[in-house]
Amino acid sequence: MQERRQNVRVRPAADYDIGIELEDGLVTVRLSVLDAAVGGVGLVVDELFVNHKADSNIRLAVSLPGVPRFVTMANIRYTQGKVGGRCGVHFPQLSDEEQTALSKAVSELLERGHSA
Repeated sequence: MQERRQNVRVRPAADYDIGIELEDGLVTVRLSVLDAAVGGVGLVVDELFVNHKADSNIRLAVSLPGVPRFVTMANIRYTQGKVGGRCGVHFPQLSDEEQTALSKAVSELLERGHSA
């Protein structure tokens, strides 16, 4: 299998959390983040998330240390399509401030030695 990642990936740390939430109607679920990069994140597929297919767009709330929570569009690049499986999402529409915040989080975790 050819590696498609274009950016270095890092794992979140207990004291430097990257939070991702999916809102579906009145239900909000926090998704488990496996790794993060400046362009997106790797997630664990949850029950609420299992029916979303590759190449579909979803809205996710992103929480990073030191910046206000923001909501952004995410494109599902791949999914194993089963609860507990892996899923990769790309953030194609981040503002400059959001991109800077995500880049800072990735850099901080990389400096701490949390590469994925």
